[in-house]
Amino acid sequence: MRLIYLLAVDADDAAAAEIESLLKQRGYFVRRAEEKYAFPPARANEITLALWSQSVQFSQNQIMFTNRAIDAWTEGRLILARLDHAFQPRGLGDVEAIDLTFAPARMAAVWKIVEAAQGIDRMLETRRKEAPPTPALPPVGDDGPGPEDVERPAPEPRRKRKAERRFSSSHAIIAGIVAAGAFASFGFLSLPAAPSVLLGLAAAIWGVVAGTLAGFVAGGAAPVKSSARVAARAAPAPGAPASREAESGSESDRLAADPASPVFVSYSRHDGGVVYPLVAELEASGQDVWIDRDELQPGTHWAGRIVEAIRGSDTFCLMCSVEAFQSDNVRREVYIADKYKRKLLPVRLDSAEMPADFEYFLIDRQWLDLTTADEAERASRLKAALGR
Repeated sequence: MRLIYLLAVDADDAAAAEIESLLKQRGYFVRRAEEKYAFPPARANEITLALWSQSVQFSQNQIMFTNRAIDAWTEGRLILARLDHAFQPRGLGDVEAIDLTFAPARMAAVWKIVEAAQGIDRMLETRRKEAPPTPALPPVGDDGPGPEDVERPAPEPRRKRKAERRFSSSHAIIAGIVAAGAFASFGFLSLPAAPSVLLGLAAAIWGVVAGTLAGFVAGGAAPVKSSARVAARAAPAPGAPASREAESGSESDRLAADPASPVFVSYSRHDGGVVYPLVAELEASGQDVWIDRDELQPGTHWAGRIVEAIRGSDTFCLMCSVEAFQSDNVRREVYIADKYKRKLLPVRLDSAEMPADFEYFLIDRQWLDLTTADEAERASRLKAALGR
């Protein structure tokens, strides 16, 4: 992988152009972020190099810049570099950054970017090798079942269709009447001296014979649908959804049949004394809760485990406090929850003022305030909020 997406703001254009030139000299293809209102996502197999500076810190695009960098971090494809001594953004404060603050030494420092990119390449290659293989679809002509085999039953043998041909009584009656009438008319005209009874009897016999032949001929043109084929056509194909009524059922039945929706709890460990008892109460009531009590560390696929847990949850429960608003982990988790459109439930544990980067995600959310609730009623109020 020799593709790098260079994330920088216009105020750092000179430094970005210099770094881009140095990377191209080392064989990298570099794509610049030139969007005014949003930064485009990374392409497949593309590493993001985020250039952080005071210009970004005080830019109106700071939140979008940070979110775009966190997005690359969740995929394990972020390289963070500092152009000056600005404090790293919340959400990326614990990410190791390459020091590019001394401009004359950037030519030598760019090798650190190359080494970091090579390390990401090795990590992604290892991840690809460890990933379970995707089952391949059977090729054309294989004996495995395909969609056409499910939707259309296989043609039955010709001998079976012949054995199932039926007698068409409607065709027989019509043909018999026509044949009998025609024979009687011809008989009365050609043999006026013949007895009427004999002509009528002959006409009736001829009508029966002609009608029988017509009934077998007409019935044989439409083979009978066997009961197995009728049942196969009436029954839904394997894997096909049932009718809307059968699939949806009543709301009460669905809620009774489904387990409690998973909840991801995001918090600061400084608030563990309040959060852990709440989680214990939720779990005791049958609620499925995911919470990181062991403090996952880098090197243990931390980002992947967090992303997987949030994606697998139904509700993202954010325990808000002074410490939580200062946490890089919490900031990243909030971004991931918003990215995957999880239901966000902010729970206020103290009267901390919400920072702007959290307000970006939580401004239109309904809060649960536990600051005035006593310890005995906190869990019940939280369970009621999760049930809404």
